[in-house]
Amino acid sequence: MIRKTKEAVAGYIFSLPIILTVIIFTIYPIFAAFYYSFTDYNPLNARNLETKFNPQEALEFHLGVFQSDVSSVDEIKDYFDLLSFIKYDVGVNLDENKEKIVLENFDTQKLLKDFVDGKLNKEMKLSQFMAEYLKTGAKYFRRYIPNFLGLDNFKKMFNDQYFKISLFNTFFYTIIVVPVQTFLALVLAVAANSKIRGVKFFKVTFFIPSITSSAAISMIFWMIYSKPGVLNRLLGYFGFQPIAWLENPNTALPAVMLMNIWTTAGYFMITFLAGLQDIPNSIYEAARIDGATPNKIFWKIILPLLRPQILFVATMGTIGCMQVFDQIYFLIKNMRNITISFYIYKNAFEYGNMGYASALSLVLFVIILLLTFIQRKLVKETY
Repeated sequence: MIRKTKEAVAGYIFSLPIILTVIIFTIYPIFAAFYYSFTDYNPLNARNLETKFNPQEALEFHLGVFQSDVSSVDEIKDYFDLLSFIKYDVGVNLDENKEKIVLENFDTQKLLKDFVDGKLNKEMKLSQFMAEYLKTGAKYFRRYIPNFLGLDNFKKMFNDQYFKISLFNTFFYTIIVVPVQTFLALVLAVAANSKIRGVKFFKVTFFIPSITSSAAISMIFWMIYSKPGVLNRLLGYFGFQPIAWLENPNTALPAVMLMNIWTTAGYFMITFLAGLQDIPNSIYEAARIDGATPNKIFWKIILPLLRPQILFVATMGTIGCMQVFDQIYFLIKNMRNITISFYIYKNAFEYGNMGYASALSLVLFVIILLLTFIQRKLVKETY
C-alpha cells in the first residue's frame, strides 16, 4: 500500500507542470470568462487604480495656477470642480455609484489645503490618493471590481446587428466549408491510397498547406486575390474585368472559404488515409469477385467503414469553422463579412468590452457544444 502511494505521489509530482499549465491556461480562463460574461469588465480599467501621478501637477493643470502663486484655499476653491478633477485630471474611472461616493465623502478642503501647503508634490497611486482623501468608501477604489450586470450582456445581443451578422456568417461558413472539405479530403485519401506512381509526392503536396503558417498562407492568398493579383491576371486572358475579391463584401467570405478548404483538406486526408489502410484487402477482393464496380465499392464499402473517421472529421471541421479567426483577421477588411470569433476579438481587445466579449464567447461555446452533440447523435460511428 505504501509503495503504491509513493508511486502515485511521484507520478503527480512529475505531471505537476502539465497539471498547473492546464489549470492556469485552460481551466481558469474558462471560469473567468463565465464570470466576466455577467459583468462590464473592461481590461483597460483593470490597472487604472495602480497608475501613478503627481497630485500637485494635476491640480495646477486643473486650476490653471502654480502652487507657488497660491497663498490660501479661498483663492482657488471657487475654481475647483471635484468630479471634473477626479475623472479628467486624476484619471479615475467613475460610474454613477462611485460618483455619488466621491461627491458625498471626498475631503475637498483637506486636498486644497495640502496643495497650498506644498504637500502634494510627490508620486502617488490613484488608489492611495483616493484612500487618503475619502472619508468613507475608499474600499471601492482599492482595486478594480467590475459591475455585475446579470443578463444584460446577453440581452444586448438581440439588438446588436454585428452579432447577428457575424453569427450568420459563421454558420454560412461552416455549412459550406465542412461538407466540401470532408468530401474533398475523402477523395484525396482514396487517391493517395491507390498504388500509382508518384503517390508520395501527391500526399506531401496536399499535406504541406495544413502545416504551413496561417499568416503565410493568408498573405499568399492576399496576393492572389488582390486586384493586380494572379487570379485577376488569369481571368483577364478570358476577358474578365479585375475584381477586388477581398474588398467586395459579396466575394470576400467565399474567397476565404476556398482558401480554408484548400488548407484543411490535406490535413483531414491523413485521417481518412489511416482509416482506409485499416480496411482489409480481402473485403475489396470479395467485392470485385461479386462484380462490384469502383463506384459501388466507394459508396457501399468505403463510406460505411469510414464512419468513425467521417464523424471525427466533421466534428473537428465544425469546431474549427465555428472558431475561424486568423484568416478573417488577415484578409477581411469590412464588418459585413466578420465571423463571431473575430467579433469577440474586436470587443475584447479593440473596444475594451471584455464582459460583452466573454458573453459572446459563452454563446459560441454553447452553440459548438450543441452542434457536436447533434452530430454525434445523427452520425453513428458504427454501420
